[in-house]
Amino acid sequence: MAVVEPRLLKGFRDFLPAEQAGRQTMLDAITRAFEACGFAPLSTPAIEYADVLLGKYGDEGEKLLYRFEDNGGRKVALRYDLTVPLARVVAQYRDLPKPFKRYQAGTVWRAEKPAHGRFREFMQYDADIVGSASPLSDADCIAAGILALEGLGLTRFMVRVGHRGVLNALLAEADVADPKAQAEVLRTIDKLEKIGRDAVREILAGLDGVGPDRADRLLGLLGDGRDEAALDRVVAHPDASPGVAHLRTVMRVLEAMGHGDRVGLDLRIARGLDYYTGTVYETTLLDLPSVGSVMSGGRYDTLLETYGVPAIPCVGISIGVDRLFAALAELGCAPTGATGPQAVLCILGEPLLAAGVRVVADLRRAGLRAESAPEPAARLKKQIEYAVRRGARFALLLGDAEAAEGRVAVKDLSTGEQASVALADLAEHLRRGASKG
Repeated sequence: MAVVEPRLLKGFRDFLPAEQAGRQTMLDAITRAFEACGFAPLSTPAIEYADVLLGKYGDEGEKLLYRFEDNGGRKVALRYDLTVPLARVVAQYRDLPKPFKRYQAGTVWRAEKPAHGRFREFMQYDADIVGSASPLSDADCIAAGILALEGLGLTRFMVRVGHRGVLNALLAEADVADPKAQAEVLRTIDKLEKIGRDAVREILAGLDGVGPDRADRLLGLLGDGRDEAALDRVVAHPDASPGVAHLRTVMRVLEAMGHGDRVGLDLRIARGLDYYTGTVYETTLLDLPSVGSVMSGGRYDTLLETYGVPAIPCVGISIGVDRLFAALAELGCAPTGATGPQAVLCILGEPLLAAGVRVVADLRRAGLRAESAPEPAARLKKQIEYAVRRGARFALLLGDAEAAEGRVAVKDLSTGEQASVALADLAEHLRRGASKG
């Protein structure tokens, strides 16, 4: 038999128990936040027909799709995000009640070059509202994301909010009319934070349909993108007024919700995907900005038209679970989770096996993580060593005397203290002991 070297593809990762437990803690916190905001769970397949996904992400995104023919000769692709599959669901199940508020956690794939905080396989956690054009829905998605990050103990982050409609109006004011040039300009402006104003101007000046004068005009209208004066400069444009009003309402609602210190205007944000039509946002960790946006999204009111469905307003937010977890680990504040039993039962002799496994089963029914040492005939020292290796807080000792009295000896492995506890009181005793740290 040939020997195969065990190895991982670049950009893909294994998550061993300690890390995966922390990731699960993160997912649980996000779920609580999304459910608190009224979102309901949804699940979609990892693989879709290729034509379901194509034509939604722009030229750059299309190149990153993992596409192939399956064994039946069907052209399929791994999902690039969770938004387009959601649009497919809404188009396919026309009777879904509107507004439809859903959350979903799922793995996505992009065939791009791995980098700091960037992987080829990663998990996203999204919350979306389908069927509402109200700026309150935009604010609700952003608020749900803010609550999720706060639920993870984060305080130093900023959600930067812009608007594609306002950016389009800025393009019109700068006389950038060619659709292909407009798409290139938006993708370039989206890089302002990463490469700086001078580099962006150089790229814009070299684009067909833009040139140096239009580049200067556009960047002059935009300013630093964070000052509301930019909104005042463009609000008179007929295409800008609705977007400016929508954006200002979103910001005002978030302020009223108590999230004003977590959000800020940033018209430089374009988001690289073609389907965005209105409000767009990205989130930066203030103590680790180099990792990029850990939470982003926006409004995509025309995406469903690609499935032959009349335009249905949609807005959503997406948390990059893996990027966020990696960033928190780098900052030394990644969440942790349980990776083993709270208690290990040491059965002192084969005749007590049935009584011992009943104790373990009762603890599990009570919501405690418990297991038996696997060799009841082994010496007590060996069984306690097993409990230590498993990371258990408590070793439970069941011998003939304890079984006859309906009790167990509970040894706290962190302090060495030992107590005799009645079986009826065992679960509560363990809970109290665990709560003491």
